[in-house]
Amino acid sequence: MAASAPEPQDASRAPTPGPVTERVPFCPQRTDRPQHVLEFLRQATETGQAAALVLLVGIEGSASRSLGTIMAVREDGAYCGYVSGGCVEAAVATETLSALQIGKDRLIRFGKGSPFFDITLPCGGALELVVHVLRDGAPIRDVLALLADRHCATLIYDTDSAQVMAQPSLAQTGWHDAKFVTHFTPPVRIVVLGESLEAEVLIRVAQAADVDIATADLRRGLGKIDAHTAIAFLHHSAEDEEPLLTQALLSEAFYVGCLGGRQTQQKRRHALTAAGLEHSTIDRLHGPIGLFGPARDATSLAVSVLAEILSKRV
Repeated sequence: MAASAPEPQDASRAPTPGPVTERVPFCPQRTDRPQHVLEFLRQATETGQAAALVLLVGIEGSASRSLGTIMAVREDGAYCGYVSGGCVEAAVATETLSALQIGKDRLIRFGKGSPFFDITLPCGGALELVVHVLRDGAPIRDVLALLADRHCATLIYDTDSAQVMAQPSLAQTGWHDAKFVTHFTPPVRIVVLGESLEAEVLIRVAQAADVDIATADLRRGLGKIDAHTAIAFLHHSAEDEEPLLTQALLSEAFYVGCLGGRQTQQKRRHALTAAGLEHSTIDRLHGPIGLFGPARDATSLAVSVLAEILSKRV
């Protein structure tokens, strides 16, 4: 298990909501995207509601969520996010409401070795959570702004001061002495090129999976590409795409894939070699595109492409 969390200190200036017994936890938005949880906190603080950030800071055994996963709880009992597979969220919200009532950060444990013996985890392990009563919404806004600009960000919780701060950092999630660091990356974005049926269906499938989509064409170019972007070429004519394909392979994109069978891919690689690209750059190309295949219909191909992209997520 990760190093045990130091007990957060009292926070005398924390807001004090009404009696906890009047509030029953409820989940108005079922989501596990960090940006959604942070936005939930931002809205709460900007409307004058007391709220708390919950951080998963310790895992014993297996767990359905990773270290650094976040959840948010508002003083009216509303909560957003998951720190488990749904086993403990309502109980976490109840305990967080108690922390909000007294205005004090706290460390809670569920599962093995927990005082909540009536709440068990199916995996048989344990989770340690820090509940931080927000006193300043600025760090939350700062992280959201960095992510909106597609920059990585970290949220640092200091147990000595019971405060959080935001930094544009690549620091690894976990305990660093008395500080717990949570690393956030921008969401995956897929740039789709092509006016084919396959492109249309990939866009629909990705949107249904809540994956960010951008479109590009041979006239406008790729636009700004970062390390959290995937590029999918879904043309049925390979000749026109070569300039943009070269640009894509030389970009920071974590994934570049092209539609076409093995013979088409071989011709494409020969053309890229003739254009002067190094073999290590050409080897970044995924083709035939998709995690499984051959896919003979647009829907199967879209699922296959999306699965491959998400499997390559940096």
